[in-house]
Amino acid sequence: MPAEPRRSGAVAIFAAAGLWAVLASCAGVPSAPAAAEAPTAPATIAATAVPRAPAAPLDPRAAYERGVTWLIEHQNEDGSWGTFVSLRTREIYLGTQASHRAFRDATTALCTMALIAPARTDARARTALGRAVEHLLASEPSRRVNSDTFYNVWTHTYIVSAAALLLESGLLPERAAALRGLLDREVALLVGSRGADGGWGYYDFEHRMATPSGNHTTSFNTASALIALRRAGEVGIEPSEMVVREAIGVIDRMRLPSGAYVYGTYAQFRPAATFNMLQGSLARSQPCNLALFNEGVLDLAALERGLRQLREDHPFLQISLGRPAPHEAYYQNSGYYYLYGHYYAALAIEALPEPQRSELRGWLDGVLAAIQNPDGSWLDFPLYGYGHAYGTAYALLALEAR
Repeated sequence: MPAEPRRSGAVAIFAAAGLWAVLASCAGVPSAPAAAEAPTAPATIAATAVPRAPAAPLDPRAAYERGVTWLIEHQNEDGSWGTFVSLRTREIYLGTQASHRAFRDATTALCTMALIAPARTDARARTALGRAVEHLLASEPSRRVNSDTFYNVWTHTYIVSAAALLLESGLLPERAAALRGLLDREVALLVGSRGADGGWGYYDFEHRMATPSGNHTTSFNTASALIALRRAGEVGIEPSEMVVREAIGVIDRMRLPSGAYVYGTYAQFRPAATFNMLQGSLARSQPCNLALFNEGVLDLAALERGLRQLREDHPFLQISLGRPAPHEAYYQNSGYYYLYGHYYAALAIEALPEPQRSELRGWLDGVLAAIQNPDGSWLDFPLYGYGHAYGTAYALLALEAR
């Protein structure tokens, strides 16, 4: 079992999802109390169990529209999504309560990304998108939680992605200057949160230095950050060539001959561990393959092989869906990177030529529509009160990828 999940059961996508984070100066926790900055708990406490799926899978388009409605109707008053409230007696390792701020803003950034497409034609989505942007612009930079935990690396990753996609979309032109400032800030924070090896992780249990040692750098965390930085570059805010080169090196070193990726640096000398096998790497391999493909390291055939492997061995990932304990499924798969992996798989599918693209697109759409909850949300892991929001955002982003 990976060192992180064994110690704390912590979320690999927050991740996620997905979900889902490391301040450049590593200055410690925010000056204001974390509890005061957490969103107010809603009157109805978020459910932690996965509701029963409908008897017949929904049409992907109908599922998408119901998911958009769910996001709009479950936005917090301050424009964010999610809550620190949990019905579980034991949750994932926090480090400190400041982790909730990282979870909230990472979740909100993902939901913001998911509303960009519907906001073009849906006035309700446009209003929700505007409120979400105002929240992200007003929120203080997410800080490193403590010396061994920094979930805010995910926050920076997804705020970079959200700001870049918003600028590219041309929506909210009146906030373009502010969004560019936010993007510039978050790129600097993301770059500054790298470990000594040039990659990204969210723990540093053994060392706890001012700069992460890199011993807990993870392949998928690094890949997600690199994909986000590439998006920033497309709207004119590019990281240095050295930052990109070192990140590519980290991911490439963790790629095994099988096509799987080592979970993290600490596990690179245990390639036969079940979580490092193809079936244990299914969801995490997708962002890694995509990042290396984008940078010209991996060819199209390898990208397609990874996607077909995901489809072939999907039951080993599917069985992790909704399980409340991390890494208890076969090959130590965990629910919290189920929707995360499907999102990046959807992005990878779009790089394929026809007819492969339509073939795999149809399969992925069907998988996502079949697991939608009756209320219109998606949930892969009960992460406090953030799971439904980040899960729905990942699923919508996967369904709209075209």
